[in-house]
Amino acid sequence: MSTIYLISVFIHVICAAFWIGGMLFIPLILVPGIKQQPNRILLLYKTGIKFRFYGWISIVILFITGFLNMYFRGLPFTLEFFTNSNYGKLLSIKLGLFVLMLLIAGIHDFYYGMKSIDEMQQTSNHKYKLMARWTGMLNLLLALTIAFLGIALSRGGF
Repeated sequence: MSTIYLISVFIHVICAAFWIGGMLFIPLILVPGIKQQPNRILLLYKTGIKFRFYGWISIVILFITGFLNMYFRGLPFTLEFFTNSNYGKLLSIKLGLFVLMLLIAGIHDFYYGMKSIDEMQQTSNHKYKLMARWTGMLNLLLALTIAFLGIALSRGGF
């Protein structure tokens, strides 16, 4: 194993931990912790914007290191590999879920999240807040599934 491969895997794991950790921190620690604060909407907004910035950086790094890890492991980038081997099929599922997670994260971060903040400031309606919560939970579930598949792949697959 080359040192550069190990560094790439290390960075990949750290970024995955950051992404998943942030998705756990906001609903489990931040939201309950600021529930009684008069400026809770502003705190949630500022924290969300800050996490969104670093979260998307971690997503880009996950994308880059994921492909580097495939390259360093000598995995072929062929349709035959992704459709004919069990390892390739499992990797295809992981990559598909990653793309789905990106789409949902984009919808959550740039639409429902922003609309829910506006909604909380202006009305007692909670339509966007509910959608932001559900897209966030779905994204967390996808991220955890992707992490599980990554562990399975690193151990040779199923």
